Amino acid sequence: MGSNIIVASAYAQNSSKHIELSKVEEMCENDSNITIFSPYVPASKKVKVGRTEKTVSIDGVSSQYIPLRSKKLDYGRNIEYVDETRTQKVCILGNHTMKDLFGKDVDGSKVIGDYVRINGTKYRIIGVLKEVSTSQFSDEDNMIFVPYTTAQREFGTKYITTWYFSYSDKNTSKAATDVIDKFFYNIFKDADDYIIIDAQSIMDNMNETIDTIKMVLVAIAGISLLVGGIGIMNIMLVSVTERTREIGIRKAVGADKRDVLMQFVIEAITTSGIGGALGIGLGIFLVNTVSKAFDIRGTVGLDSILIASGISAFIGVIFGYLPANKAANLHPIDALRYE
Repeated sequence: MGSNIIVASAYAQNSSKHIELSKVEEMCENDSNITIFSPYVPASKKVKVGRTEKTVSIDGVSSQYIPLRSKKLDYGRNIEYVDETRTQKVCILGNHTMKDLFGKDVDGSKVIGDYVRINGTKYRIIGVLKEVSTSQFSDEDNMIFVPYTTAQREFGTKYITTWYFSYSDKNTSKAATDVIDKFFYNIFKDADDYIIIDAQSIMDNMNETIDTIKMVLVAIAGISLLVGGIGIMNIMLVSVTERTREIGIRKAVGADKRDVLMQFVIEAITTSGIGGALGIGLGIFLVNTVSKAFDIRGTVGLDSILIASGISAFIGVIFGYLPANKAANLHPIDALRYE
């Protein structure tokens, strides 16, 4: 939605309690924190081109909505002020909507000036938006924009219930929200009759939640590594015990403490590395499976693979050292006598 955006919606409006465009313009002119705004009239209508028909989200907006939402045009032009004042039947197509109606291989520049039928009424196409996501489930690409005045008249919307506002930077977020909240309260006299959503606050809350989840995952990963490390240490201790005579023979024929130590450390690293490789393989498989199932982009970077491999080797060294040191310190005579 964009971080510098506030969305204000009124639940119920009537002749005595409703938002007037002139009042909103006056509020924005008197407050430097709010840079631009746009009315928003949502609807869902059947759209038809030739024999192709689909139900699409139709959003009535002003000329400020496209820049306010940081959307980019691929072809054509934006809605203009004259389109609003004359309630022109013009529209801007989302990228996927264009492909659904005109074909996946259509040249977007060719549809400019063509027509679509929205709810049975012809609208001239004046623009096509850049693709936001390759996913066919992307709401950002499956929509049509028309002038809000046209949407009001054609769809029978008397009062505009939703408004989008943009403020200069995140430091003015609270000040802008307070101004809008005061404006709505002065009209409705009841905070339960409207809602104001600040995208920056939502993003801050989401980031806090994500940080908490990350900490929990790190803790779980730490516990998993500890358990895995203890498992490797136990395996190596059993291996040292079972191979005591072998260690004695190696020392008897000239192997020194360092040779035995390195042997068992390398074995511990190998054991840990095999487990790490299986984990990396499973991770890559799950990422690819989920990406294909939900039509989203997901990759496992080389840096992630290298870090995982390094941690696996590190765990092998740390938890393999104690058993390796025990093996290295065995006296050859005692080792040879071991049954």
